[in-house]
Amino acid sequence: MISIIGAGPIGSYTAYLLAKENQEVHLFEDHHEIGKPVQCTGIVTNSIKNIIPIERKFLVNKINKVKVFSPNKKNIEFKLKNPNLIIDRTKFDQYLADKAEKAGARLHTNYKFIDFKKPYVIFNDRKPFKTDILIGADGPLSRVAKVSGLYGKREFVIGLQARINSSFEKNLVKFYLNENYFGWVVPESRDIGRVGIAAKSNAKDHFNSFLKLIGKKYKTKEYQSGLMPVYDPSINTFKDNIYLVGDAATMVKPTTYGGIVQGLMAAEELSKAIISNLDYNSLWRARIGKELRYGLMIRKVMDNFSQKDYNELLELLNKSNVKRVISNIDRDFPSKILFNIALKQPKLLKFIKNLY
Repeated sequence: MISIIGAGPIGSYTAYLLAKENQEVHLFEDHHEIGKPVQCTGIVTNSIKNIIPIERKFLVNKINKVKVFSPNKKNIEFKLKNPNLIIDRTKFDQYLADKAEKAGARLHTNYKFIDFKKPYVIFNDRKPFKTDILIGADGPLSRVAKVSGLYGKREFVIGLQARINSSFEKNLVKFYLNENYFGWVVPESRDIGRVGIAAKSNAKDHFNSFLKLIGKKYKTKEYQSGLMPVYDPSINTFKDNIYLVGDAATMVKPTTYGGIVQGLMAAEELSKAIISNLDYNSLWRARIGKELRYGLMIRKVMDNFSQKDYNELLELLNKSNVKRVISNIDRDFPSKILFNIALKQPKLLKFIKNLY
């Protein structure tokens, strides 16, 4: 029996992959309802289509233009060769959980994981489950990682977001670069948008400042928040038939803190490892490790940026030859972006000093 803790998209997709290979899979979620509370912006690159078919039931919007702002309000705008997709996270999570159940996995809601006393999975006020394999897909503060000794030393950023009623250009997403936070305005439609920031500290103050910066008249529909892990390249994700995947394994892009596509790809490697008795650590690192490392390098550079650096960066990027590179390359693959931009605009190499 395989027990998966966490029925978010990564846990549910892992359950689906294993169940369709005739494995006995039990999927446990500590909330009453799949997909709530929402703790994600819900913007993904077009590369998700290589993993999961996109259905209208959870697709909210398509984005074909991006505008990036520096602190002095200069900006660069470019079109995307392949559109970004805005998804309804609650419906998306429920869709994947339903796929897992249809493949044969057993879903258990309102099961709060407490501990693993081999071979028993222990829940709060619930009967223990005997299991052969335990998978932690239980988020950045993973309890599975903690009780198994796989947690390590983790860093986090805090994400704060509001869904607001206002006016938006439907096919344009905006990103804001700042030495204190990374901000975004993601439209669901012409009337509703997701506005938020990610920051390592003082997130509430930065969020309030950001809302003033975007200068819109708006009415708040709801607030959302969550922790996002910073990718740890030294993390161990397997020990004694216990595995970590997704946010629980810090598999999050360090540049924009999105992790859906990376987690889904890691879930496919985890399924291969279990079915064919292969080395999971080697499989996922070969699939997504290089891009996560390059993303971490970019993030370390950006974390040392001053406001002046961000302003200068936008000026250098605002060249037609560089804009074409950015438009044509998926941001899930930062190694390609770095290499091609450096070829087009060698002056950008000056920012490598921020690594040190």
